[in-house]
Amino acid sequence: MSDCYSCFMQVLGSILVVAVYALLGTHIYAYFAVIAIVLKKRLGVFFGLVWISIGLSLVYNIVFNHIWAWMIKPGSPKDLMANERLRLEVKNTESRKAAKVAINADGSPNTQTQEDDRFEGLQKDVKRLMKYRTKTVGNLKGFWNRKCSTCNEVKPARTHHCSVCQTCVFQMSHHCPFTNNCVGLENQRFFLLFILYTWLGSCYFLISIVSMWHHHIYKENQALMSFLSIFDTLCVISLFMYNVWSWVIAGSGLTTVEFIGRQTGYKTNYYDFTFSRIRDNLFKVFGTKSYFALLSPSLRNNAFNGIEWSFQMKDLGFNEFGELANPGGNDEESGAIN
Repeated sequence: MSDCYSCFMQVLGSILVVAVYALLGTHIYAYFAVIAIVLKKRLGVFFGLVWISIGLSLVYNIVFNHIWAWMIKPGSPKDLMANERLRLEVKNTESRKAAKVAINADGSPNTQTQEDDRFEGLQKDVKRLMKYRTKTVGNLKGFWNRKCSTCNEVKPARTHHCSVCQTCVFQMSHHCPFTNNCVGLENQRFFLLFILYTWLGSCYFLISIVSMWHHHIYKENQALMSFLSIFDTLCVISLFMYNVWSWVIAGSGLTTVEFIGRQTGYKTNYYDFTFSRIRDNLFKVFGTKSYFALLSPSLRNNAFNGIEWSFQMKDLGFNEFGELANPGGNDEESGAIN
């Protein structure tokens, strides 16, 4: 039954990915075949070109982020082990390069380390977690006893099994049929920007249509323009609500799976994976603390590899299920308990 469901969702996802680009192509055709003709008369050459440039930049961001949300794997223990084997062959080490953060493992400042500009201004909780990014899955297997019952592989903290992709995913939010991919650690930023720029693009196109509503060119193409007007109105309303939900969840530091599990009590976890500042929680998703860089198209590497939380949980005295197994843990880090 699970194989049939996975196959159905994969086929549906492929159809919806094609539908995304078919609808985007329809918008582009309508824009240049109908709207652009009116823009020169309504706005003049200069402002008309400015308005078209805004539209093209929105299209670029929609396509860029959708492609990478679709193509990039969300991150999984299997993928991480494969990367570690490749790194061992090429660089003779399984570990990632240590992050240059001016903090010691116990949280005290390290004045002798030249901190990378990328990490300046982040709270010490973020920097302390980054000290674990040199750890490997092999290190994790030495003490982590939790395994996925389906994959039969080690299941680190914040990892959930996707019944569609049939693999465990780091920080899985959900499986999105419009990208035919899971949304997880490695591609969540592309998904968030995709839905944001799609909403902005819908607003932009709707404004463009309304501005020429009574023009004779609109009436000559009324069937096409009416369809796009209704479609974009629905997109503006639905995507506004979905963007608010998705960005609030990202800013809170949780995934959709974790948030729902916490609210329903289905998956109670006493270890708190979140940071106290929205900026730090977004850094975990986007790998940058700059809001301008956050909204810009980029293929920057994620600051985390997905297993850091498991090591920190162990060091703070928690077991694999987030329960405080060692009450004598580090009191300084007691903020990790809800």
